[in-house]
Amino acid sequence: MATKSNSVAGNAARTDLALLLLRLVLAAVFGAYGYLKWAGGMDRFAALLMTIHLPIPDVGARLVAALEFGGAVLLLVGLWTRLIGALLVIEMSVAIATVVWKQGFIGGFSFELTLLTVALALAIAGGGSLSIGRDRLSR
Repeated sequence: MATKSNSVAGNAARTDLALLLLRLVLAAVFGAYGYLKWAGGMDRFAALLMTIHLPIPDVGARLVAALEFGGAVLLLVGLWTRLIGALLVIEMSVAIATVVWKQGFIGGFSFELTLLTVALALAIAGGGSLSIGRDRLSR
């Protein structure tokens, strides 16, 4: 028969595994998109930012690409997970409000909303014990 401490430890282990999976998937998605921006899509992305009237689109495009790619690396190892999660929530909020909201849910903002929700979960919960981050910005 399982004791209460075994049950608590099992729940903690499952939670840590779930946080690891969220970090890995979010890192894969944002890492891929960030890489594509750096590898040749920067001008197109800056043009998109210009069409939605965001200030300084060239700088904004580079900041977003750096957040996506660099944030993915940090999420992979579980460093500054809460901070990266919060910054990705802001990025996805802006993307939804300025670009895809008018397209509706299906074929519109459903993907960005999913990314926002996963990033928010990590911003709230942190990286878990299967991360190298041991500071308040990670755990």
